[in-house]
Amino acid sequence: MIIDIAFNATSQEVLSNLSEIIQRAKKSNIMPIFVGLDIESSKQACLLAKTYNTCCYVGIHPLHLNYSAVREEMNIGDWNFEDENICGIGECGLDYFRSDKKKEQIEVFKEHLRIQKLPYFYHCRNSFEDFFQVLSEEKSFKVFHGVVHSFDGSIEEARQLISQGLYIGINGCSLKTEEGVEVVKKLPVDKILVETDSPFCLIRRSYAGSRYSDLIKSRFNEPSFVRQIVEVVAKIKEMEIDELEEILYKNTLDVFPKLKKFTEFWNES
Repeated sequence: MIIDIAFNATSQEVLSNLSEIIQRAKKSNIMPIFVGLDIESSKQACLLAKTYNTCCYVGIHPLHLNYSAVREEMNIGDWNFEDENICGIGECGLDYFRSDKKKEQIEVFKEHLRIQKLPYFYHCRNSFEDFFQVLSEEKSFKVFHGVVHSFDGSIEEARQLISQGLYIGINGCSLKTEEGVEVVKKLPVDKILVETDSPFCLIRRSYAGSRYSDLIKSRFNEPSFVRQIVEVVAKIKEMEIDELEEILYKNTLDVFPKLKKFTEFWNES
């Protein structure tokens, strides 16, 4: 079985046919994890996770902040992190590519890091220096165990994150460039997780990673397509797909142990 660590199940592009998407994932032996992007979508992700017998993350994406009411909006510390369907905190982090509100992003990121009750699902885009600095302000990275998803940084940045115990999430957007392919080639396989970030990040013809797999002809990405990411990673690293799947499965449960309870259901094909 493969665990897709990022499915934006509350996205408008997928809500109208969510049941069919989930059914295709289950038939493909793929377990999707739902992503919350703000308070309301996190609540919705939790409800959907219970409906479809999987897990979700709860948090506020750096591009989904209500800057006029940051403190009021957070309230995330009030969540019941003992809920069996909540496996992580996120999506949280920094994004300087699409927003220049650095101070506000850092403030809310730190609010997430004060929770320290579950592993983290991190977002880091064009913001590595500040991202790493915020985490470094604490005495130990261990309390911030988690994955930096949709990674598109350099191998040097990846190695810094890995040196502190974090994992690297790979999807289609990670494979846009030749540099991205080289990063995957050099990453230790025991520090990789895979994702679709669907309905986004499908590998397109112009992506460097497209040469390692047949293109999927679809307007939107979905969890069942995560096998393409596994295939591409296996070919880049010159591994057998079955071997890689076993390693990825172990890696994912190491990061998010609460998933284990739900894997039996998703293993029924």
